[in-house]
Amino acid sequence: MANTTGVIQNNVPNPAAMVTVILSNDDVSTTGIVELELFVSFGGALTPIVHELFSISPLITMIRTYSVAGGASFEVQYNVSNTPDVIINVFSTDSGGNLIGAQRVLSIETQEISQLKPVP
Repeated sequence: MANTTGVIQNNVPNPAAMVTVILSNDDVSTTGIVELELFVSFGGALTPIVHELFSISPLITMIRTYSVAGGASFEVQYNVSNTPDVIINVFSTDSGGNLIGAQRVLSIETQEISQLKPVP
């Protein structure tokens, strides 16, 4: 199943400039396949700015960082196949590189969705 962080509001003092997605494959033998989407709103509808498909080898942690500077809100959606042991956590940082605790979403806090939002 696919998961989402839900829409994260970014119209706060010291808004997020970057979103960091940390992916960890805790499976000892199976490669995970990840499809990742990032949507940002610059005042209107959410616009897709990232759509990636990649694999993550067993017992590997990957870090992906994306700019959301100037966005009023953002959302990360992802789908993992081949193994249930891929953990995905999302963190945001302001322009000074400081973590924004209210905008972090751990894997266990994501919402299950029926499918990823179709991207043109």
